[in-house]
Amino acid sequence: MGRQLLCDLSDARRTVSVIREYLPDVVVHAQALSDVERCERNPHLAQAMNVTALSHVVQALEGLPTLLIALSSDYVFDGSKLAPYEEADEPHPISVYGRTKWQGEQVTLSRSQSLIVRTSTLFGLGRVNFCDHIVTQLANGKTLDAFDDQVTSPTYTEDLASAIQALIEVLPTCELSGLSSRIIHIANAGACRRLDFAYQIADELACSRTQIRAVSMVHSGLVAQRPRYSALATTYIAHLIGRGLRPWQDALKEYLSQRH
Repeated sequence: MGRQLLCDLSDARRTVSVIREYLPDVVVHAQALSDVERCERNPHLAQAMNVTALSHVVQALEGLPTLLIALSSDYVFDGSKLAPYEEADEPHPISVYGRTKWQGEQVTLSRSQSLIVRTSTLFGLGRVNFCDHIVTQLANGKTLDAFDDQVTSPTYTEDLASAIQALIEVLPTCELSGLSSRIIHIANAGACRRLDFAYQIADELACSRTQIRAVSMVHSGLVAQRPRYSALATTYIAHLIGRGLRPWQDALKEYLSQRH
């Protein structure tokens, strides 16, 4: 494993210092404040973490040939399309989180050697996520709520990382300027309601679905609006790397087996 170094991306000078010391070939920017409710309650913090920090990275890369890949979210869309969103679809965020991620996209694309990777509903090792919350509640015999009116594309972080790695490997063979889009959607195949995602987890763990209570977003008591349909179309990444990602159900099964 290479040398690791902490860097506070809110510190513009420190960010420049670290990047100029490393002179990386590729920077994958995955940092974000992704707590949608926290973003809504603290828009200034969301702006600082999702936009300003990224702008510091872009500034630090000025004049370097480094490829920047910045992760973004399906929440840049409002969900009114009611069909999988393609890369060319116009964003229309309806929350502070979505708006700051869209602003971060614009900052990234202001630099020619940069790409946006949008993804959705991540689950995997490293930090607590929606999947982990469901597993914990089920294991403790508790009832949990899941939206029956929000459709997303659940994505396993291992599969996402593998696809990004493949993308990095193939990009030197094709000019960045020759890409039909510098925005790329990467998500596991398929889409589902949050409720169906929770049901699938219960089935895999041999738990009762009766522990899962279907709720609508409007009756959830949450402040931030969420797109009701934000599944992502992923044909472009399959064209670039020669494969798509496996169905989310297969990825979930593998993740749950690793957790236990």
